[in-house]
Amino acid sequence: MNAAIDASILIYIFDEDAPAPTSTTTGKPVPFCRERVEHLIETLQRDKVKIIVPTPALAEALVRAQEGAPERLRLLGSNKHIRIAPFDQKAAVEYAAVQAGRIASGQRPLGTPRAKAKFDEQIIAIAAAENATVIYSDDADIKKGAGSRFRVVGIEELPLPPENEQPTLFDQKPADDETDEDHSGED
Repeated sequence: MNAAIDASILIYIFDEDAPAPTSTTTGKPVPFCRERVEHLIETLQRDKVKIIVPTPALAEALVRAQEGAPERLRLLGSNKHIRIAPFDQKAAVEYAAVQAGRIASGQRPLGTPRAKAKFDEQIIAIAAAENATVIYSDDADIKKGAGSRFRVVGIEELPLPPENEQPTLFDQKPADDETDEDHSGED
């Protein structure tokens, strides 16, 4: 299985200060946004899902990175579960097919301004070219453009990571009756 992520997800992987998106149900910031995204990435990697990062989404995320861009590229490029996917010939064919279908049916192009719509449409075309079955995105235009071709999952829909019911070995604190005495049996 392949899953695509767009810039609205990618920014939470790198930017601890990125503001949470607004919940569509409560109108308030989505709680535990970064934790949800981290859990998503961990789950996809554990399940050996190829994570597709379309280059238009990468470009959007790198704009915010500034001096940190080379390190972010290194981290993405060194992860065996992540593929940075270009808008190549296969994606161009997908893009053209969707646009031709829209023109033939009299549909209007996605969103405004048109430059943003083209980025979103390229992200969708790359996801199709890479055989993704899901796009993780908080972008309403991505959701609209994906139609029934992809399941589009936003941050608010991502599950929270499970709470550890027992502390790990390194999180345990010594019991009150334990001391640093030598327990070797010698007096």
